[in-house]
Amino acid sequence: MYNYFAYRYDELTGNIDYEAGSECISGFLSEQGIGKNSTLLDLACGTGTMSLLMKNRGYRVTGIDISEEMLSVADHKAQGEIPFIKADMRDFHLAKPVDACICCLDSLNHLDSIEDVEAAFKCVHASLRDGGVFIFDVNTVYKHNHVLADNSFIFDEEDYFLAWDNELLEDNRVRIMLDFFVFNGENYDRYSEEFVETAFGEEALRAALSPYFEVLGVYDENVPDPPKNDSQRIYFVCKRI
Repeated sequence: MYNYFAYRYDELTGNIDYEAGSECISGFLSEQGIGKNSTLLDLACGTGTMSLLMKNRGYRVTGIDISEEMLSVADHKAQGEIPFIKADMRDFHLAKPVDACICCLDSLNHLDSIEDVEAAFKCVHASLRDGGVFIFDVNTVYKHNHVLADNSFIFDEEDYFLAWDNELLEDNRVRIMLDFFVFNGENYDRYSEEFVETAFGEEALRAALSPYFEVLGVYDENVPDPPKNDSQRIYFVCKRI
């Protein structure tokens, strides 16, 4: 769960092409007969950027996230036009099944184990109508071991300074440590947060999906091409069985 990070999340992910992602996802949905006015769950919706883009593409969107801070930002952006629910992706249920579910921006990597991932898949399965579509992305093992790894990143902005340190752990896990120094008009307040992301291999994800979904395809980020050895994020397109 994020705290102060939630309120800076959109700034720090400004390099992500959300529009291209929403277009790619819409294309996958359309191929499976999920068109405009279909109901869509945005699981682990964060600050609601993808929720809003999918709503603007004509879907009837509901968002779920575990972070109150993230949902606060999302609700402010949506101005009451999208319902948001606070829930754990491993343990949630909907009052009425939806046509499709998406889970974007490596949200599943925040889960600690493949057992947690399978629990999330089971909940998604229960939330979808028969034949419903599930699309999600994950950071790859390559990204964890070669891009995030033990690297550090610095963001020097007008009103804050961020030191972002990564520590590569065993089992394709990366500990991410954030230290914000925020100017208060006279000096700087410090906010520190820490979380771990875990990368799961494609075969492990396929095995966790198999009781609940047919995998229709696995693709590189935002393009309908197969993943490469150095792909950093991949998409799974699945159908409920």
